[in-house]
Amino acid sequence: MTIDEAFVFNNSKLAGLEQYLATLADSHGKPETAAALCHAAARLLPETRGELLLTPPEHDGWLRAGWWTGGVATPLQPAEPIPEDERGEETTTYLPLVALGQSVGEIRIVSNEGLPLTERHTVLARIIASAGATALAGQALQHRLRQRNVRDPLTGLFNARYLEDTLERELHRARRVGEELVLIRLEVDGFRQFIERYGAGTADRLLQIFAEVLNRSFRGSDVCCRVGESTFVILLAGARLDGGAERAEVVRSTLGAQRVRRGGAPLSPVALSAGVASYPAHGDSRDMLMEAAAGALAMAQDTGGDATRIAEQASLPADELSSTRTPDENNA
Repeated sequence: MTIDEAFVFNNSKLAGLEQYLATLADSHGKPETAAALCHAAARLLPETRGELLLTPPEHDGWLRAGWWTGGVATPLQPAEPIPEDERGEETTTYLPLVALGQSVGEIRIVSNEGLPLTERHTVLARIIASAGATALAGQALQHRLRQRNVRDPLTGLFNARYLEDTLERELHRARRVGEELVLIRLEVDGFRQFIERYGAGTADRLLQIFAEVLNRSFRGSDVCCRVGESTFVILLAGARLDGGAERAEVVRSTLGAQRVRRGGAPLSPVALSAGVASYPAHGDSRDMLMEAAAGALAMAQDTGGDATRIAEQASLPADELSSTRTPDENNA
């Protein structure tokens, strides 16, 4: 290569790297960043072929996010899992993606002829890998910070702050499209006594089991939150009051049937109470709905607990009263 050819080559690579860095800066989320890395590798290293592997959240195996060959990139969305022990060719160069104290993946790259990379290709590949690793690690940290702001650390459910914001937004949408929405408030009866008897660790495990059940019991559009020590709130957008009350009773009974183990033996089930309120029947503001659901829950607990109550239940028609009673009450 002559000096002039080298100059043109270097300018071309610098322009490609500049475009790559600008694309990374504009990327929103892991898929876009992974695609930018694959395209940059294909464009800047057309004499090579390789693949981008990402570390999954559970750190079990790899996720193949894309590959390139012959100057053409093929990003994958979603990324496909591959076995942890799957290795490349004998001459493959492995470039770990490590930045900000995190290991986020790996680039595996080899020349098109199956030979080891030249020094020039290796340096360029490391630059591509380093910039991509920094972008991916930064996005992972941002995601964790956002999750901490809206998630309860013990159960992984949304927290009270998220509920307030989401309820305000869903109320605005319900008014605009003329839909109803339902708020269910659930609480463990005698939770402080449970802690005193079995300890905080056992109580935490019980709440985690409840959270797992809640996540399985509701749609992706429903919002499940932990808003107090043993208090959960579920927001059902687009639901009617009667249907919401039925679902509240079902989930209350399901949670009450769960049994946490201590010392290898299952403990007795705990009882829960539930209060149900809806828009527009029980209020047209966030605070009114929250207070209505809390009032219905207090009514259930004041009359012995282990029951589901609708806000202002005394003013409801007899058929709605019946739908919220427990089986024992209906048979009484």
